[in-house]
Amino acid sequence: MDILLKRFAGRLTLTMSLVVLEAVGWILFPLFIGRAIDSVLAESARGLYEFGALALATMLIAIVRRLVDSRAYARIYVSLGEEMVGADEESDTSTRTARLGMLREVVEFFENSLPALVNSLIGLAGTVLILWLLNVPVFLGCLVVAVATVTLYALTGRLTTRYNEGFNDQYERQVDAVHSGDSRRVREHLRAMMRWNIRLSDLEAANFGINWVFMTGLLVFAVAAAAEQTVEYGAVFAIVMYVFQFVESMLGIPLYYQQWLRLREISGRLAGVGVEA
Repeated sequence: MDILLKRFAGRLTLTMSLVVLEAVGWILFPLFIGRAIDSVLAESARGLYEFGALALATMLIAIVRRLVDSRAYARIYVSLGEEMVGADEESDTSTRTARLGMLREVVEFFENSLPALVNSLIGLAGTVLILWLLNVPVFLGCLVVAVATVTLYALTGRLTTRYNEGFNDQYERQVDAVHSGDSRRVREHLRAMMRWNIRLSDLEAANFGINWVFMTGLLVFAVAAAAEQTVEYGAVFAIVMYVFQFVESMLGIPLYYQQWLRLREISGRLAGVGVEA
């Protein structure tokens, strides 16, 4: 994946620039909503106009970014796919077909998951900064929960990689199993794939459940702290909304980390046949 970033740096820089602009727009929403509420309570429409302008600008950037992305990543996939099939002459059809599907996963990560990840990371950083300015106790609570979440997923990262390796080993045998016409072999192959998939799903469910306990505690603490220390209704609303954004990011970012672990394993397979993705 590192080489892909270098080979297609120009296209990726354009798409990532649009992603950053879109992320900045989204992160300002709670703040502008809070300003709009306080503005209306003060019998002024200025806050509403500001919020409307922000919403329109953010949506325009989001539309342009998606139009650019679909075209850029389609060209990247065609280029890398043609290169992989031409370079991998030693592997059988089953393995090459599976690896072409894996390559599509890598490209789709850059097209769909990476923008969402960047949005989450920027949103997380901006949320923590704004909470620090609005309410220090809530800010400290977010830091504690962030450390707990990072520790949880770091401890299970190696197990996630091992399960993905087993799944991909079985996936590379799929075309041969189907081509054999042996229903028993196909059934055993599918069951083996699903066993690895269930292990991955169970691990993800356990991590998510533990992480959700952290987030529930943070939400309860944040509502109490915001109501106690803040007078303005708009400010209280903004604090609670930013904590919800923080929770959303801290629940979503680990899933991207698990996806990155899978793609790192896939990239090792593709690099072995001379395709630098």
